[in-house]
Formats: sequence, structure tokens, C-alpha cells
Amino acid sequence: IDDRMMDEIKKIRNIVKPHQIYLVLDAMTGQEAVNIASAFNSTVECDGIILTKLDSDTRGGAALSVYYTLRKPIKFVSNGEKVDDFDLFYPDRIASRILGKGDVLTLIEKAEKVFDEKKAEELSRKIEKQQLNFEDFIEQLKAIKKMGSLEKVMSMLPIAKNNKAFKKIDFDQSHLDRMEAIINSMTVRERRNPDIINGSRKKRIAMGSGNSVNEINKLLKQFAKTKQMMRHFSSLKGKLGLPFGGPMGI
Repeated sequence: IDDRMMDEIKKIRNIVKPHQIYLVLDAMTGQEAVNIASAFNSTVECDGIILTKLDSDTRGGAALSVYYTLRKPIKFVSNGEKVDDFDLFYPDRIASRILGKGDVLTLIEKAEKVFDEKKAEELSRKIEKQQLNFEDFIEQLKAIKKMGSLEKVMSMLPIAKNNKAFKKIDFDQSHLDRMEAIINSMTVRERRNPDIINGSRKKRIAMGSGNSVNEINKLLKQFAKTKQMMRHFSSLKGKLGLPFGGPMGI
């Protein structure tokens, strides 16, 4: 604790006379957060806590410790560096994180913000009719990217933190950028009719996107698998009476 800085904060409070004072705490600080919060509160009594870096590996256990010690409410949390990553604090969601159950409600909220319901229904119909194309694919890619990094999105799932297979996954964001570049290098006709992409078209797309023909083949195979998976998932949801929604139908 920097005593000199604490004195400066006290002077600023006396001059500015703020209506409310919030302490911003790094969730990665761990139990040291309690000492910091106690020192800050004894110098200038705070009205609440703002917890940052909840998108890191930490589960937010410091939140419980700070509240128990100070009895001050945690008002806001931050899951990233953008304005959209700043949100209200929900105790049940932090509890779910601490127990390793993920944060499904936040994930659903993020998905609802970026996925249009009408477009989702239209996509569902296209999947059922086996008409999914690269224009649909890139639209879903862009929406997923708006939700944040792949690792951040996947970490909200209940299985994420303690799943060995999950820890081995390479969440390279450049993979999404590469796929987007390849699709953008296709003509409108190619995006709407992937089956016409032959050898010469692959070479042109590869040159236009700055990738190898091998990468084009990988994307085409991945797209074929996605279509098959979505078709299966769509029919399964129909049998179970489940609604359509989410990225690429999930």
C-alpha cells in the first residue's frame, strides 16, 4: 500500500466531494485484494467495488472475501477492455464461476445482443432445406467475433475450466480472421454455391486472401462438416421441441 498515494486520494476526495466513491479491484489480485480494499476504505470510505479482469483465468473468489471484510456491495464487473465488456454485478453468476459451472446467462445475453432473431429463424429454415452457404457462414463468424475472443466465449461454458480437452484447444483468433479473408476473396456466386469451387477457383481465392490452397481445402471441409452437424442438430431439436438460436444454430 502506497501511503503517499492514499494521502493524495484523501485530498482529492476533500476537494472534489464526490457523491459516490468506488474502488476498482483487479480480480487476479487474489486475497491481497482484501488488504488493498481495507486500506482504501479506511482512508476514504467507499460506496462500492468495481471488479475487473473477470475474463482471465481467475474465478472471482476475491469478490467474496472483499465483500465479507468491508460489507460493501460489488456494483460492476468488467470482462474486457471495451465499453460493452462493462456490466452490472450478478452474485449468482460469480457463484457459478467460483463453483466451476461457467456463466451461461452472460453467454446467452451476449448472444442475444449480436444474433438477430429473424435472421436466426431464416438460417434455421436454410439448414433444414440444406441451403446453408458461405454468406450465412461469414455472417455467423462476424457475430461470434463481436461476442469477444473464442477463449472468452468458451470459458463461459460449464465444462470449460476443468475440462482437459478444453485446455488443449488452441483459441487462435487469427483462425477466424483467416476464414473471413478466404470467404471475402470468393465471388458472390461462389459464396452462394460452394460446390462450384474447383481447382482453378481455389488458386484464385488463395492468391486473393494470401493463403495456400491447402487452407482453402481445410475451410471447405470444415464448412461441409458444419452443414452436416447443423442439419443433424436441427432435426434433433425438432424432435425434442427445442427452439432455434445461437451461433451457427447452436
